[in-house]
Amino acid sequence: MSAPTAQHSAVVFAYHNVGVRCLQVLLARNVRVPLVVTHEDDPSETIWFDSVGTVCVKHGIPFITPANPKSEDLLSKVQALQPDFIFSFYYRYMLPTNLLDQARCGAYNMHGSLLPKYRGRAPVNWAILHGETETGMTLHEMVAKPDAGAIVAQSRIPILPDETAFEVFGKLSTVAEQTLWNILPDMLEGRIPKLQNDIARGSYFGRRKPEDGRIDWRRSATNIYNLHRAVAPPYPGAWTMINGRKLIIGKASLSQRIEPHASVGLFVRDDMILGICGDGQYIIIDELLDEDSQLVSPQALSALLQSPSPCHQQNGISEPTKTVFILGINGFVGHHLLARILESTNWKVCGIDIEKHRIAGRLENAEYKPRLLFRKGHMEANWDWIEARVKESDAVLPLAAISTPLSFVKSPLRVFEVDFEANLRIVRLASKHKKRLIFPSTSEVYGMCHDDEFDTEESQLICGPIHKSRWIYSCSKQLLDRVIFGYGAEGLDFTIFRPFNWIGPGLDSVDNTLLDGSRVTTRFLGNIIRGEDMILVDGGSQRRVFTYIDDGIDALMKIIVNENDIASGKIYNIGNPANDYSIRDLATLMLDTAATMDEFKESIANVKLKDGNSTTFYGEGYQDVQHRVPKITSAGENLSWTPLVTMEDAIRRLFFDFTKPC
Repeated sequence: MSAPTAQHSAVVFAYHNVGVRCLQVLLARNVRVPLVVTHEDDPSETIWFDSVGTVCVKHGIPFITPANPKSEDLLSKVQALQPDFIFSFYYRYMLPTNLLDQARCGAYNMHGSLLPKYRGRAPVNWAILHGETETGMTLHEMVAKPDAGAIVAQSRIPILPDETAFEVFGKLSTVAEQTLWNILPDMLEGRIPKLQNDIARGSYFGRRKPEDGRIDWRRSATNIYNLHRAVAPPYPGAWTMINGRKLIIGKASLSQRIEPHASVGLFVRDDMILGICGDGQYIIIDELLDEDSQLVSPQALSALLQSPSPCHQQNGISEPTKTVFILGINGFVGHHLLARILESTNWKVCGIDIEKHRIAGRLENAEYKPRLLFRKGHMEANWDWIEARVKESDAVLPLAAISTPLSFVKSPLRVFEVDFEANLRIVRLASKHKKRLIFPSTSEVYGMCHDDEFDTEESQLICGPIHKSRWIYSCSKQLLDRVIFGYGAEGLDFTIFRPFNWIGPGLDSVDNTLLDGSRVTTRFLGNIIRGEDMILVDGGSQRRVFTYIDDGIDALMKIIVNENDIASGKIYNIGNPANDYSIRDLATLMLDTAATMDEFKESIANVKLKDGNSTTFYGEGYQDVQHRVPKITSAGENLSWTPLVTMEDAIRRLFFDFTKPC
C-alpha cells in the first residue's frame, strides 16, 4: 500500500440515496473526487430517491453514465486518474477486477446487509421477506465475487415488526453515512481493518422483479405480510388478480385471528378488505390499489368478486402456453405441481399415475378440463401413450418413484426397476424427441458425504457397502444423473433438481401405520392423532433439512419457465438450510405445536418419545447418515429463488391442513 498523500483521491461509482449520502461524506472528509460514475434513470422505474448527478453538478464534479462498466473507455479514464481509492455506493453493476486494480489503496463497496448474510441483489427486500429482525450496512473490500471481500466496517439496525422495505432503507441510508464517516479517517491513514467475510456461512440472492410480488394466498399470513412489507410502494407492491384486474396492496396489517369460513384470497367483511391466507389467519388490507394507483373500496372489490370472470386468467400470469407432462402426477410433488400450474398459468398438463385420489377434484373441475389430460395406469403398460405425450410436450417431469427408506431395504430390485429402469426409458424418449427433461434426483445421492454443505459441483457422492441395500435408491438416482448428463452432451435440454426432504400436505397417508407407508413428518403426525408413542430411530440424533412443498414448487416453476435458458444443463439443490433439525427436535416441535391446538390436546396427553433401533425398524440393510445440508447458492443466483417457509410455520400448516374440513 502506498504512503498516504496530503489529499486522497477516489473514483466513485454511486447511485440512489446511499450513493448521494456517501459521496457527500467523502467530500466532507476532504477526499478529492475527480470522477463519478452513475446510472441514467430507468424510465420504467419509479424514481423516489435522490440524484447522484445533481450532487455532482452542485460540486462541479465530472460524472458519466456508461452502459457497460467493463468497457475499455472507462478503464482508460480510471487508469489516467490513478486514484487512491475506488468506492461503490449502490452502483448496480459488478466492477471488473482490472478496474478494481487501478485503486492504489483498495476498492470498497457499501452493501445493505450484515455480510455474509444476504449477498447479492435487493438485500433489504430479501431480509424483510425472510422475516429478519435485524439488518445493517457493511463496507467491504471488492473482489471478483459479489460481496465476498474482507469486511472493513459494519453497523446494525433493528427491523421493526411492521416496517416496510422503504422505511428500513431510509434508516440504512443514514447508517451508511455514519459507517463511512466513522471509518474513513482510519482508511485515509492507511489503517484499514479487514475481517473475514465467511461467505460459506452466508447467503446469496438474485434480483427481484415486479412479477415476484404475486401473492400465493396458500402461504401463511406471516409469509404474505412479509411479502407485502418487502415490496410495498414505492416498490412495485404485492399483488393479486381478480377477474383480469391486477390489485396491489398499498397498506396492510397482520391479524392473529382465524377466519374459519372463508376461502383463501381477498374477502370483504364488515366493510373491511381481508386477505385470507393458507394457515387460516388473515391480513387486514387498509389500502388496496389498482394498476393506476387508484384506491379500490371494499364496495368496489365486493362487486368485482361477485362479477363473472371474463376469461380464465389466473394470478396475472401471461406466459405463453406450454404443455407439461408429469409422470407420477398423483404423487406428493406431482399433485402440488399440477395445482400450481392450473391455478397460476395457462399451460396444458398431461399426466399418468396408478391412482388419482389427490387430483380427482381437478380432473372433475369444468374450468380445468380443457387443459388437463390424465391416464390411470402403470408406466410399464402404457409406453405407446407415454411416447405420444412426450412428443407433444414442451417439458417432461418423470416424478414417479419409490422413495421410502424401508422399501430400499425390503424391495431393492423393485426400487431399481421403477427408479432407474422405467425412468431411463423416459430419459431416452426425451432425448429422441428433443424435449426438455426436468429430472428429480435426490439428496440421497450425496450419501455419506463429509462436507458441511453439499455442493452440486464439488461434493463427493459416497455410498455404503453393497450389503447395505438402502443405497440402491441413491445409486439408481446417481446413475441416472450421470446418464442424463451424458445425453446433455449430445443435445438433451435438461435440468436436474435434488429435493431435500420436501414436506407438506399429501406427503403420505396419516392413516397408514406401516413404516413403508409414511415418512417421518407424516408418521409423527399420525402418532399424535392416534395418541401413540413416537419412535426415534437410533435416538433421533440424525439431522435433516426440511423444505416446505410450496418453496419446492416455487423452484420447480422457475425451472420449467427457464427464463433465458438459465436452468438448462444445470443441477440444483432445492432445500431450506435454515430448517436444519434433528429428528428428535422435529418430534418435540410437532408435540409443542399440537399442544397449542384444541383438536390434539387430548390425544397427545399420553404420547411419549421412545428410542428405537434402526436394524429393528428397517432391517440389516439399513445405514444412516448424520447430516444432510444443501448449498443452494446456484439456485438463488440463477433462479432468483429462496425458501421462505420456516420449520415452525411448516409444522403449523401440516396440522392446520389436517384439521380443515374436507
